Amino acid sequence: MISSLNEVSALARQSKPIKIAIIAPEDQEFMLAVKKAQEQSLIDPVLMGNSRLISRAAEKAGLEYQQSDIIEIMDRQEVADRALQMLYQGEVRMVSKGQIPTSYIYRSIIRKKKEVGEGAIVSVITVWDIKNCDHLVLLTDAGANIAPNEAQKLEIVDNAINAARLLGCSNPRVTELLSDPSNLQLKSNLGQGVKTPTIRNHSESYNLTDATSLKDLIFTDVDGRLNLNNLPNILLVPDLNTGNVVVKLDFFIKNITRVSFSHTERGPVLLPSRADVADSIFRELVFGVGLVHLQQRYNHG
Repeated sequence: MISSLNEVSALARQSKPIKIAIIAPEDQEFMLAVKKAQEQSLIDPVLMGNSRLISRAAEKAGLEYQQSDIIEIMDRQEVADRALQMLYQGEVRMVSKGQIPTSYIYRSIIRKKKEVGEGAIVSVITVWDIKNCDHLVLLTDAGANIAPNEAQKLEIVDNAINAARLLGCSNPRVTELLSDPSNLQLKSNLGQGVKTPTIRNHSESYNLTDATSLKDLIFTDVDGRLNLNNLPNILLVPDLNTGNVVVKLDFFIKNITRVSFSHTERGPVLLPSRADVADSIFRELVFGVGLVHLQQRYNHG
């Protein structure tokens, strides 16, 4: 089982350069990350968007790109749709957003998933690599669905399980995170117990544990000591607000490294923030290359 982002990075460096569609890489930081990934023979980028802005960003980063080398698509939704089409047609192995609002990417993913019968939910998976934790932790969904119902939660969990399997975790522990511990009593009063009902009845491929708060999940030793190994492989957040709070804890807690992506059966869609610096974007590019390598190995497994 893959237990750290460093292991994924090592796998990435064993593969040939991966062709990637990059949507609107129109700032210097993103192009610096692309430059570094190219210099290390990790990616073969297809740049898409406003050719003038992309060329200017490339020039600032010290990369040589002519406007003729860039797929010129000015409309934001159209360029996102084209990138996802390239992914699903096998022209590229992964996609990354650049200086474009994530909502355009979400719409493109949903359209393609519906078109090929993969469901109608887009789910953002955040991977935590935590010092003193012996496994990677996948948080889902932390960026797309405002208040998923039971059926949507099931689809979100299934998506995360597929990603966990790529990382070598065949029977992940899954815990639904509660935003308010009082919800435990509410669920009990409703006769639901402390497991999401639909998910509880669909637990043959993973180990579903009782829903709990993040505090109770981590501080479970008798003497109240922090035990990060108690974290499950997959944390299902109940709503967008909780996800947004939890996923940003790494800003305040030392020794947590984070990457985020949307998992599709055709390859990862990377979702770096438009405010990310080059090092963070480069880390996500490397992670994406490693995921593609793992997916190839899993498919031929």
